[in-house]
Amino acid sequence: MRRKSNMAAGLVISVLLLTWTVINAARTGKRSVVMVNKSTPVLHVKSVEPSLKFWTERFGFHKTIEVPEGGHIGFVALENDAVEVMYQTYSGMQADPSNPLARAVDQGPSFLFMEVPDINAIAAALKGAEVVQPIHESSYGAKEIVVKEPGGHFVIFSQLPPR
Repeated sequence: MRRKSNMAAGLVISVLLLTWTVINAARTGKRSVVMVNKSTPVLHVKSVEPSLKFWTERFGFHKTIEVPEGGHIGFVALENDAVEVMYQTYSGMQADPSNPLARAVDQGPSFLFMEVPDINAIAAALKGAEVVQPIHESSYGAKEIVVKEPGGHFVIFSQLPPR
């Protein structure tokens, strides 16, 4: 009797494992469709130039796009390898009052989270910047520093713990 019970239990477990394997194979065998190639924040500021200087002088970003607005920069795209940040003036965004985003643009600062390999190098590059929170350990074990960039947005630089 005991042998029959063990055989039945083994058969049930085998069927469950086979079912799980088939379902998992079907699930992972589906072709993934890439719907987003890249994500870039567009930060709105009163003046682009101070933020442009912040990223180019401290972190080696370079301009890829620049759009003038009167006697100053109205829009700029900055890049450093795979990382890109864009800035646009409030006035540029609000130039077309029929744009549904024109009213939402100045409702508050944005927060950028940037993963970095060396938090101490970031802290050194931030000398003289408005550091909101010095290097600290987060609840998830990352070492982080938070700065307010010249446009008023917050940047969280995070060195994640080894995996």
